[in-house]
Amino acid sequence: MKKTLTLVVLAGLMLTGCGGGKPAAQPAEAVTAVAEVVASVTVPGVLNLTLDKATDQLEDLGFKVEAVDTEDGKSILVEKNWQVTSQDPTGGASAAKGSTVHLGVKSLDKIAAEKAAAEKAAADKAAAEAAAAAKAAADKAAADKAAADQAAAQAAQQAAKAVPAPVAPAPVVPAPAPVVPAPAAVPFPNCTAARQAGAAPVYAGTPGYGKHLDRDGDGIGCDK
Repeated sequence: MKKTLTLVVLAGLMLTGCGGGKPAAQPAEAVTAVAEVVASVTVPGVLNLTLDKATDQLEDLGFKVEAVDTEDGKSILVEKNWQVTSQDPTGGASAAKGSTVHLGVKSLDKIAAEKAAAEKAAADKAAAEAAAAAKAAADKAAADKAAADQAAAQAAQQAAKAVPAPVAPAPVVPAPAPVVPAPAAVPFPNCTAARQAGAAPVYAGTPGYGKHLDRDGDGIGCDK
């Protein structure tokens, strides 16, 4: 509204000057409006600053500051313990000197607590993700080992089927003992026959003995 009024006043003055007549006296309201437009300045951005520093910047430019706790509605006692979280008018906007800039603030203690909680939540999430990844790796390793064991067992079964069963060797039959001819039931005709039969010397009373084999009559035939 003030800017529109200022433009109207300026336009009237220009028309008056162009008419060549004596300039009319400017109304006091028009002068005041022009002064207010000239006194408008750019509002600095003070978000994330502590309230004491934000207040110093704004007041140095001629602004008034009104700060409220937008979180819990607590009273603000020590400005350096609070941080600016919202601003109206925002940084970069134009406002008249002497106007009020409304700031929303939050306690630094609460900001620190929220940061700690966020960091803990992030750490817990990272730990949970790491545990899940480790479990997945362990499960995969166990599954791979089970598959390898099953494949090895199947290969062993196939190999066992392919190899023929061993053939037992034939039993060894011992050679028959040599047959020793029984002593002759009748006297050997001579010592040569007794020796060939393996009976020499031939003792008296044994099969094959004959006196004709015992020339010296000592009871032993074919002893010489």
